[in-house]
Amino acid sequence: MAKVKYIVRENTRMAPHSFYAQAVATGTLTYDEVCEKACKKTNIEPSLMRAAVTEYMDKVQELLLMGYRVPLGDQFLFLYPSINVSVKDEVNETTGEVIKPATADMVKVASAIGKVAATVSTKFSKRFDLEVSWQRIDAKGNELEDEEDITNNGNTPTPGGNGGNTPTPGGSSSSSDDGDEPGLEG
Repeated sequence: MAKVKYIVRENTRMAPHSFYAQAVATGTLTYDEVCEKACKKTNIEPSLMRAAVTEYMDKVQELLLMGYRVPLGDQFLFLYPSINVSVKDEVNETTGEVIKPATADMVKVASAIGKVAATVSTKFSKRFDLEVSWQRIDAKGNELEDEEDITNNGNTPTPGGNGGNTPTPGGSSSSSDDGDEPGLEG
């Protein structure tokens, strides 16, 4: 079973006051390192792997620019184009009364931000939840003992949680049953 470290952080930016768990990356691999790891126990040379994956990813980018949803792996990640723009009612800060309601005509593409978004298949998200154990660490990176395992290992979600799909502040997380529907994006 894989062990991923996490740290508990305090949310001081938004009300209500809260704490949240944030995963701490084991490290960062280079593209070449991933290609080399992918070639272990195969007859594929790392240079051929890099060339094939580079060609594939060039095509993925081209297709995204054309508006397609594109899979990265079989039932793993799906990339898709996303547009972020919204308008809100104008509200009196003192009374909370709506001064000017928002309308669809107020949404202008000129103020939009185009992004690439991603979903993770539910099948892999469930596998991840089942196969990963979590180790809490302190601010200095020291492992803390006697911590309760925070995973739900495929059981019902923990109180106040949603089964492992809770986005961390400033990040996003989503999953989709089959990758056909876009997920939430932050």
